[in-house]
Amino acid sequence: MVFVHGESYEWNSGNPYDGSILASYGQVLVVTINYRLGILGFLNANVDRFSKSPANYGLMDVLAALHWIQENIEAFGGDSRSVTLAGHSTGAACVHFLIASQAVPDGLLFHRAILMSGSGLAPWSLVGDPAHYAAIVAHHVNCSVDLPHQALMKCLREVPIKTLLSTPIRPSEFGNTFGPSVDGVVIDTGDYSNQQDQYDFGTLSGSDTKRQMHYQNNLNVINSVLLRKLAINKLSRYDLLVGVTRAESYFVFNSGDVQYGIEGDRRSKILRTYVRSTYSYHLNEILATVVNEYTDWERPVQHPINIRDETLEALSDAQVVAPAALTVDLHSADHRNSFLYVFDYQTKFGDYPQRQGCIHGEDLPYFFGAPLVGGFNHFPKNYTKAEISLSEVVMLYWSNFIRTGNPNEQQDNRDRGKSKNIEWTPYESVHKKYLNLDLKPKLKNHYRAHRLSFWLNLIPDLHKPGNDDVPLSHHELENDDGTQEKSTVKPLTPQRDKFNLTIANGTMYSTSLLFNYTSSLRSNRNISSNTARTKNQVPVQSIDHDLYDENATSNPPSEDGFAAYSTALSVTIAIGCSLLILNVLIFAGVYYQRDKTRLNEPRTMKKRTENGQMPNNICGDLETLTIHAKSDPTTILGHHHSMHQLPPPEFADLPQRIPPAPKHLKS
Repeated sequence: MVFVHGESYEWNSGNPYDGSILASYGQVLVVTINYRLGILGFLNANVDRFSKSPANYGLMDVLAALHWIQENIEAFGGDSRSVTLAGHSTGAACVHFLIASQAVPDGLLFHRAILMSGSGLAPWSLVGDPAHYAAIVAHHVNCSVDLPHQALMKCLREVPIKTLLSTPIRPSEFGNTFGPSVDGVVIDTGDYSNQQDQYDFGTLSGSDTKRQMHYQNNLNVINSVLLRKLAINKLSRYDLLVGVTRAESYFVFNSGDVQYGIEGDRRSKILRTYVRSTYSYHLNEILATVVNEYTDWERPVQHPINIRDETLEALSDAQVVAPAALTVDLHSADHRNSFLYVFDYQTKFGDYPQRQGCIHGEDLPYFFGAPLVGGFNHFPKNYTKAEISLSEVVMLYWSNFIRTGNPNEQQDNRDRGKSKNIEWTPYESVHKKYLNLDLKPKLKNHYRAHRLSFWLNLIPDLHKPGNDDVPLSHHELENDDGTQEKSTVKPLTPQRDKFNLTIANGTMYSTSLLFNYTSSLRSNRNISSNTARTKNQVPVQSIDHDLYDENATSNPPSEDGFAAYSTALSVTIAIGCSLLILNVLIFAGVYYQRDKTRLNEPRTMKKRTENGQMPNNICGDLETLTIHAKSDPTTILGHHHSMHQLPPPEFADLPQRIPPAPKHLKS
């Protein structure tokens, strides 16, 4: 087993994870590795979305380790044809990206995968706009962002590492500054010349700007990498074991939140930040839906502790549990060896309060066998006998899966005593069975089914651009004071209308179907300026010029696009003016006809009188009434209103009183 550590794309190490207990107990080889992180591991300064330029150096380090294992592991008694790649948290996301990578030959470098508390489908797993952060770094170290990509990278490599690391970048609370990104080499979105190799977003209605926003959204970039057919087919070729804990997003809260809970405004701030960082459309509706779903309406008073617990559940489901469930759903559709677990036990003498359940990372000591030796490194030191037995159960499951791809395989009929395991049924889409790992493991089904349906079905339906009649301001998230949050829907450059670009093989391809790093850079210039102003280290004015290389992208015919836009605008104005003139002529004709009728009426009456005919009073009255109604409609409306404003006598509240007779009649 090769273990890829996690916790962050910018810090941590594989050194603290001692695999000797697992290796001894399960009779397997355990390899822990280190790989480049942060700027050195994931800096991507390429703004040309069509080129292939290596940028995921951290993932390439993992590939180098796998190649080394293929060449040398047999010298340590291992089998190069039976390698399991395991990852935790961000390490699990790295494993998922390697599974789908075109740079990894199918079934040669590893054969099974374990994803613990992480998935490539999580919204934090991939950096959707890496070139923006690369431009901030380049500006900080005085490397011109107008340089071609190769020249810019050469300039950055000549800068001392201390200067690079001192770049003032303010990361998103629910995102990453540096991490895996689309580079066309290790992580790609498919062959642009082959529509069957692309993720099907369906028919998108709305303006070009909204479609462009759709393709630039971080979740949609992840979908274009991992949800296209080729990536799903590659996933199904590996045996897969996926698992989560109860409180995955525990570290979002500070110590005060954990001890005393949070109020409604604090919850609103946390969820608003998450929605703003993750989604692009209908943010107010999504936020209101999340708050409604994760509120216990049976309680007349919402206690701060309960609000904290519900917010923790919402973030855990959205960031880890739902993506993990979707991953195992996709895998089980074409493969039988899919296994899901939920680690539901919290260490009795651990480092965290007992109320929340198992915290993110509290399962690792049991996987590595720490309870059997009284703990080691950063793991807790004190464990009960029941916790030692639980660790033995977990290691037996894991070692069986590492060797055969089935956690239920017995190990040379060795007597494990209390560690006899129950049969772990594979996960499938109908019953969705999973193993609940507690002091007494149980096989259950449909883990948090309603909440997972909320994140996997309802929220994606809400997160759609909408039609042309939906203004961009509708998608902006309102603050508590009622003002609009402008940074959510980033200002985009005008869409360069439907021009074609020639790919290397000569195929013409429309850019309206591709997500665009360049316009993403433009849209985020103000954000980078605010970041620099906050840190008081980078002059804001110098970031205001274009942060990308226009020559790096294919040459768009901007003049043709402008001419087409001008022609369309002229035609629209001409049609509008024609309709206006037509309406004026119709109105003038109606007005002339009405005046002519009014002038002829007195002549008709006079002619009848001269001929000795009696005028028809009824008709005359009606005609007069009609004329008055036309000339002054308020008169007749007022007359009818005065007649009908009182209710009928039978509906009157008080009986009608007959007025008394005058005094001179009483006598």
